[in-house]
Amino acid sequence: MTFLGGLLRAGTSISRPAAALLQTVKTFSSGTCYQSRLPPIRQPKVVDRWTEKRSMFGVYDNIGILGDFKAHPKDLIRAPCWLKAFKGNELQRLIRKKRMVGDRMMTLDRHNLEKRIHFLYRRFNRTGKHR
Repeated sequence: MTFLGGLLRAGTSISRPAAALLQTVKTFSSGTCYQSRLPPIRQPKVVDRWTEKRSMFGVYDNIGILGDFKAHPKDLIRAPCWLKAFKGNELQRLIRKKRMVGDRMMTLDRHNLEKRIHFLYRRFNRTGKHR
């Protein structure tokens, strides 16, 4: 119906160009889906398998077997004393640091540490699953 109406309207004005005649005609679908572009296949990441962390993974696993259980792996780790064999959140870590080396810290460092502890203490008590 719109096709015939468009032709009649286009035929009444002879001065109308052919492009206007094509615009009035309704386009019909050919039944095919729109083919969208797929993203290109990504290349695999180049990973360095021999970084220090990866190369030392599991290095202390058989100390107990080969060393007659005399040394624990946590004793062989080189780290600050408040971090050795520690598992916890930032607030617990900073409290532990203050307890262990707080008296030997510089004034500004100790002040910043106490500010951070105060901030985290308020934050953990106001929000989260610790309330």
